[in-house]
Amino acid sequence: MENEALQGQLREVATEVLGEALSLGVVAWHAPPRGYVNVEDVDPDTGQVAVRTLMSTLGEVRLRLWAGEQGLLDQVEMLAKRLRALAPRAPTEKEQWELRVFALAREVLEPAGHDAVVEWRGDGHLAVGVHTFDKREWRFELETLATTRGDVPAPGCARRLGLEAQARELATRLGALGFQPMREPEPEDEAARVPGVVEAVLEQFEYAHEPLDRLFDSLGMPDWDDIHDDRLQRRVLERVCAHVRARAEEEKTWPDVIPADRLEAAFDVLRARGFVAEMSASTTMSGGWEVSRGVADLRREQGETIVGTVFFDQQDAASAMKGHQLHLAYGLVNDEEDDAREEPLTEEEDAKVSADAAAVGRTIVEVLREHGFTPEWSGDAHSRITLKPAFVWRRRRARVDTTETWSLGEGNRILALLVEFLPKLRAFEFFPGDTVGLRELRSDSLRELTLRYEREEAARDALATVVAQARECFPALQSLTVRAGGFEETVEL
Repeated sequence: MENEALQGQLREVATEVLGEALSLGVVAWHAPPRGYVNVEDVDPDTGQVAVRTLMSTLGEVRLRLWAGEQGLLDQVEMLAKRLRALAPRAPTEKEQWELRVFALAREVLEPAGHDAVVEWRGDGHLAVGVHTFDKREWRFELETLATTRGDVPAPGCARRLGLEAQARELATRLGALGFQPMREPEPEDEAARVPGVVEAVLEQFEYAHEPLDRLFDSLGMPDWDDIHDDRLQRRVLERVCAHVRARAEEEKTWPDVIPADRLEAAFDVLRARGFVAEMSASTTMSGGWEVSRGVADLRREQGETIVGTVFFDQQDAASAMKGHQLHLAYGLVNDEEDDAREEPLTEEEDAKVSADAAAVGRTIVEVLREHGFTPEWSGDAHSRITLKPAFVWRRRRARVDTTETWSLGEGNRILALLVEFLPKLRAFEFFPGDTVGLRELRSDSLRELTLRYEREEAARDALATVVAQARECFPALQSLTVRAGGFEETVEL
């Protein structure tokens, strides 16, 4: 929450000490009270504002070298003392760490001619680096040299800036601090959604209609999209991955042929004869017809003639999971000409439709019998086909997880943890970041990997480390591409 009273005091004192020589901005917050004075650089052409923190009410000066270049160091140091008096209090533990790390960063970077920048990362660690200015975007970018993990996350960046020695020293000294990540408590409302999301994802998994990369798009509820905390997102993925991994081990104990395999084979034959054949299609019967129509339209666009459809929905699958008989829906699938028709069918036309639908049913029953089933059907086009004998529904994931290409947006990068369970994945694109990094991923099938970055500099810097990492994680990899905006570079492996 903004502290408007403190903000007004900051503006008054900053203007009194520094006058109008600089374009300054101020911001202040409650609990605990802390205010900042920022230097604002305004683009004369667009009015965009690039902001850097000059100091805060804790008394630290963030831009000492810059202030000295402007001939304002004495005034800035005086302002820092006066700001500290505006909100006198002991720093919190988190602020103490911030000041300690900042002081260490100054010792290393100021002799190299750079003002140190310290920022909190999403993972609860502090990043130490320097600012560069992106004139095209008109903003200052933090170039991270080291973190309180004791690492140099982007060696290519340190090399580009000529600060490799400083990055190594920072990493060593920061790692020796014994810092433990400091994050806000998990949001209770989001944490409460985790069990429901996990249950919904695993339910979709057991229905075995959607491949893993689309499970989170098929939940039929907004809860996953309402979980923004990366710790909670990871918790969901870890539970899902554990279940998927256990299923993979369980499948090794299954007989060579299970009833779902025979049904798969029957459906394959029907597809070859011009049928749409879908398993666990949508949540309802009407939804199953919509799925059938969508598949039929796509295949018609590819020049196929569609004879009819056969499917069962997720309610049918849920019943079959308990060992109950599986009921199949079937019939004709309208095309655009049927949809465009406005007048009702004549009695003769309606009779022909029923006859054609019954013929579809007979073909389905015939094929099912050829694959070891004894289907029960009245012969009436308006009755469903009951699959006998009854069996517990379960389907091999290799029949479902057939995704060959996958592109993940920045907001869903955590889903990249699923790549190891997509046995046919050949090409994958995602944004590496704090939430999930390249080293955490595994795939024995991946041939082409594309890594996306926000800035060209970050993409170029990444090449210094990601090639070796990618080789380790993806033994079959043939090419690695880094991309940012209009920049793209590919390394053949």
